[in-house]
Amino acid sequence: MARERLIDVLENYRRSGQNIDTAISTLNMTAVLNSVEYDLSNGPVEGINRRIKSLKRSCFGFRNLDNFRKLIALIRS
Repeated sequence: MARERLIDVLENYRRSGQNIDTAISTLNMTAVLNSVEYDLSNGPVEGINRRIKSLKRSCFGFRNLDNFRKLIALIRS
């Protein structure tokens, strides 16, 4: 139901000369329709990446790469 509604809205969109025209014309329709159909998200992975980057910034580098890997393993658990 939601997939068909979204297809209908996007196919019948009329250009209005605003920024939304560019956004709609550059949509990856396959990705957009999959996001409506499936409940999957890359949010958890992005959260882990953010925590790793934050750890990296706060430590100002490591002498031993193994210690950095161990801290990453602690973050993920």
